[in-house]
Amino acid sequence: MGPIGAALAGWIAGIFINYSSDVLPAQRKLGKALCPKCGSSSGWQHYLFFKKCISCGRPTGARDFVVVISAVIASVFIWLYPPSHLNYILGLLVLTYFGVVVVVDLEHRLILHPVSIVGAMLGFAVGTVAHGVIATLLGGLAGLVIMGFLYFIGALFARYRARKLGKDDDEEALGFGDVILAGILGLMLGWPLIWLGLLIGILAGGLISLIIIAYLLVSKKYQTMSFFIAYGPYLILGAALVMFVIVPVRELIVK
Repeated sequence: MGPIGAALAGWIAGIFINYSSDVLPAQRKLGKALCPKCGSSSGWQHYLFFKKCISCGRPTGARDFVVVISAVIASVFIWLYPPSHLNYILGLLVLTYFGVVVVVDLEHRLILHPVSIVGAMLGFAVGTVAHGVIATLLGGLAGLVIMGFLYFIGALFARYRARKLGKDDDEEALGFGDVILAGILGLMLGWPLIWLGLLIGILAGGLISLIIIAYLLVSKKYQTMSFFIAYGPYLILGAALVMFVIVPVRELIVK
């Protein structure tokens, strides 16, 4: 393939991530490309060539460029330094799935069921190739149990918050979609690496939350009991670091 081919594949993956992140939250399925602002059919030219919407003139956002550039860099990286437990194609599919989850969760605070279903199938295939069936299933179960416990703790916190505020605004400290995502990542990482992936994700989410809260406190914009973050991207970060950085580096050291 070569680095040029890998860059082209990453460009296509980035286009798909942008398209899916616009279409899935609105339609819950892959359908006609629609403008996120006016809902009109913007056509593939918006994604392929970063053109403005014909109907409302909405320009291409920074997210579209960031996603495509990041996908190209990630694609070339895994082509140059492929994990021994995965081939390039599976690695690119995993990164594309990660990209869709991250963008949708950041923009809409949603982990969509259709994305989770596809992720579960992809996770089982990746895990089976990388670790075998038993380690894959154990990893998926461990991810569900660990995040399920944290979801229960978060539900208790949400009740406490609603009591303090005197109303229930349906906000959750941790969504059940994050539990499902942890199970999917468990399939991909297998047992026992899911522990490390979740630990990195949880610590990263906590650290970033503290930084944001500190900034809001200093700027006097913080309101008690009203701060929530999308946790999916941090879980993805932990899994990506384990899968594409930590495991390859460990194998290199062992060799």
